Amino acid sequence: MYTKIKKKALPAIVIVIALAVSFVIVNTKPEVKKHVHRKKPITVESMVVKPQVWSSTIRTQGTVEARTMSTLTSRISGEVMWVSNEFRSGGFFEKGDVLLKVDPVDYQLAIKSAEAQLAEARFEYQEEQAQSAQARLNWKRLGRTEKPTDLVLRKPQLAKAKAVVDSAKAVLQRAQLDLKRTVIKAPYASRILEQYVDVGQFVAANKDLVKLFAIDQVEVRLPLSEKQREQLSLPSVYRGESLGDSDNTLPIAVKAAMGGKIHRWPALFSRVEGAINRDTRQQYIVAGIANPFQKTVEGRPPLEVGQFVEAELRGRKNNGVFIIPSSSLNGEGELMIIDEDNKLQRRSVEMLAEEGTNTVITAGLSAGERICISYIPFSANGTKVRLVGETPQHVKGQGKGSPRSDKAGNAS
Repeated sequence: MYTKIKKKALPAIVIVIALAVSFVIVNTKPEVKKHVHRKKPITVESMVVKPQVWSSTIRTQGTVEARTMSTLTSRISGEVMWVSNEFRSGGFFEKGDVLLKVDPVDYQLAIKSAEAQLAEARFEYQEEQAQSAQARLNWKRLGRTEKPTDLVLRKPQLAKAKAVVDSAKAVLQRAQLDLKRTVIKAPYASRILEQYVDVGQFVAANKDLVKLFAIDQVEVRLPLSEKQREQLSLPSVYRGESLGDSDNTLPIAVKAAMGGKIHRWPALFSRVEGAINRDTRQQYIVAGIANPFQKTVEGRPPLEVGQFVEAELRGRKNNGVFIIPSSSLNGEGELMIIDEDNKLQRRSVEMLAEEGTNTVITAGLSAGERICISYIPFSANGTKVRLVGETPQHVKGQGKGSPRSDKAGNAS
């Protein structure tokens, strides 16, 4: 019986002992000391903004094109008997210089034939004049008192003879004009772009002879975006006005790389083209470059048609704008202001333009404000920062034992 009681009491004794040990362990465990984790402030770079006067530099590019280009055609037919030594692609001609000559013999003979016809017509006209005068005299001799008719005075015959004379004169003038057209001259100071005929070739009327372009001035079409046009005071031309009425003297600097060097040409604004491209939303302006083929003392090469060039334009002056690094912007039109407590405050600003690594701000900033120019991802309002160059004790609200920060823009 004692053995049965012992077997039943043993589990209860073990449980009581375990509870007692657990109570002792729980009530005698060491106290854990609590440590307050202080977040290190982010080290950032800053700048104090101040209003400035800024003019944008607008950069664009285009291709040199001829201002005037013509294709000369033959007005007569014949064999090309002579061409100038410069009558080749690239040859230069001044206004009135002879390009080529067509065989004139047929037209010289045509002139002689026309002269003979004119002499015969004049003779017949003079005969009719004499007969008309004799008819008037005979009418008076007959004692007729009534007015003679036109037929009596041979006026119809006289008019016909006069018309024959005028026709003969016209034939002679045409023959003389055709003879003149056997000599093809440059209509203006020009350069040959393409040559279509040469010595010994027979040309028919209306056949193309040569394509040439004016050398006194070339043009460059320059595309401008909407933002670029906003920075330029481009003239507007209304109905009834001429493109030449504009007094805009916007200077344009044109440059191109030739022979391993950058060469520059002064250009002037010429006109604004009349349409905006629907696909690119760009509008073209035209710059004129005078005497691009004139030799200069600095040995600048000629500006060839088809040459790719870059252009720079100076935009209008903008007063009271702020120029900040583009890296200081977080997203579209937002940056971080550093307040007096060295805390970040998100601010929306209005951007005017970007130039290089800088952005021009027109609204949203005030003179003397300090902005963060370091990139801080996912920064929130009120984030504590430390400025580059400050030691921990210089930061307001931090004690001497404050932990040091890591590299700029990283919080530990």
